[in-house]
Amino acid sequence: MKIVIAGATGKIGGAALQRLLALPAVTSVIALSRRKIDVEHPKLTVAIIEDFLHYEPGVLEQLSGSEACIWSLGTPTGGRDVHMDYTMAAVKALKSSLKNGQQFRFVYVSGALVETDQSKTLWFMGDMRRMRGEVENAVVELGKDSKQWTSFFARPSLVTEGESVMRFVSSSYIPVATLGAALVDLAVVGGEQSVLNNGELRERGKSALKAA
Repeated sequence: MKIVIAGATGKIGGAALQRLLALPAVTSVIALSRRKIDVEHPKLTVAIIEDFLHYEPGVLEQLSGSEACIWSLGTPTGGRDVHMDYTMAAVKALKSSLKNGQQFRFVYVSGALVETDQSKTLWFMGDMRRMRGEVENAVVELGKDSKQWTSFFARPSLVTEGESVMRFVSSSYIPVATLGAALVDLAVVGGEQSVLNNGELRERGKSALKAA
């Protein structure tokens, strides 16, 4: 299975990349990046993207035949250009590279408390929550005209390096390796549920790691 990943130089994307490279079901990984990645593996090809708004013909050729994408680009406080514009450009590029009849899963790493209802009044981090919800809505809308395309939205909360002391008082954390496993499982296996919140991601990631 050929899978694309964006954001592999970040904490979450890096964990997902390690999982992709370790999983036998994944035979090829195309990492979209502005710079080289300090990882070498026979499965891994790094496609250098100078401008995430435009995909050169050579990059589109590399994307051809891919069956899923894990999109983990940007930081929680990143601007609209990164979260909306880059994501929409990627969705369009990936759709254009689909082969006839080929099913494709797009796994978008969103965030906790994201609001897709753009009419709601939000008192806490309203602009960011609303924008990320707008991105989710736009991804769904762009995928509506294709029976080949399925979108998934991961909404993690507090991402930790390992098991957190917070486990004694809260369920709002998720170890980054567990999150990476959950994202990869969504890309490889899919599922009926399109939006997964923090607890659901943690359980899915744990199950995927146990099965490995």
